[in-house]
Amino acid sequence: MMLDPSDPLWEWSVFWHSDQLQSCLPDTSAAGDQSLQATWRAFFDALPTGAEVLDLGTGNGGLATQAVAVSKTRAKPFVIHGVDLADIAPAQFVSSAKDLLTEVVFHARTSMEKLPFPDEQFDAVASQYAIEYTNTETSLTEALRVLKAGGHFRFLVHADDGVLKQRCRLQAGQAEQILNSDLFVATGTLLRRLIDAETIRTAEKIAEAEQAIAMSKAVFDDLEKRFAHDEDRSLVDNLLTAIRTLPGMRRSHSMQTLAAMLEEIRHLLLAQSKRLKAMQNAAVDNAAASELVNFLRGLGGAQVELEAAKTGRDSDCVGHWLSGTKAAKAGDV
Repeated sequence: MMLDPSDPLWEWSVFWHSDQLQSCLPDTSAAGDQSLQATWRAFFDALPTGAEVLDLGTGNGGLATQAVAVSKTRAKPFVIHGVDLADIAPAQFVSSAKDLLTEVVFHARTSMEKLPFPDEQFDAVASQYAIEYTNTETSLTEALRVLKAGGHFRFLVHADDGVLKQRCRLQAGQAEQILNSDLFVATGTLLRRLIDAETIRTAEKIAEAEQAIAMSKAVFDDLEKRFAHDEDRSLVDNLLTAIRTLPGMRRSHSMQTLAAMLEEIRHLLLAQSKRLKAMQNAAVDNAAASELVNFLRGLGGAQVELEAAKTGRDSDCVGHWLSGTKAAKAGDV
């Protein structure tokens, strides 16, 4: 399905229309990834059998599937819902967790600021790197509205001084430089001239192909030099690898198909660039995190705690944990 670039959520819909379960985990630190999973496991483990769980900003269901994994150990499984404003369809795109994803009720094009659920439906409301993209006063009000009295909430939000924001800043710069380079024009020219040389086989066409090869090599060499010393090259390496595969496909694919594939790569990079910028803007500093704590308390949050989310190394902050319960009503046991 073709997505409309004029859609305000275009970059997120493009991102989630891919075979990836997670978005923002600290993939440079396996220990950090495991520490987040352990925290979420403990949160879901503490819920009663048959609990109803809501995942806000679910994306492709990375957090929801962790709830499913815990649920499968219970005599009566959880009822799990995931909402996202983007055009999500996790079971259609994610191959690694299809069995788990079928256990989640997903609600695409659903705003966290206007949840389609009655008051006090859920035993737990959770979110991983999502609520900070919203109007938090409205989304947190909605989150506690649909949470049962005595129910638990836990939110992980981006930290302004965290390593994930640093990585986003680096990758956003890389994406912008690549988009502003001659990479896509040079690659398109190379594909056309290689096909022409192999089809027409004149000296002129062969010379043009050789010239295009030299131009393309110069562009690749320049980009490699620019990013040679970057700490994280994952975006660059994946992008350049994808581009380099295209010339080798010219004997099995038409020029029209190759051009469409090249444009799709550019399209994905543009979406990634927009998403990385949004992630930087959404990050929450310490003062704003403290304000969220106070706001949650004002909404009726009890035992509200703010903690730094860390990787295996003390220096690596990957976000803020906001957790607590919804105060029980007077007279409740």
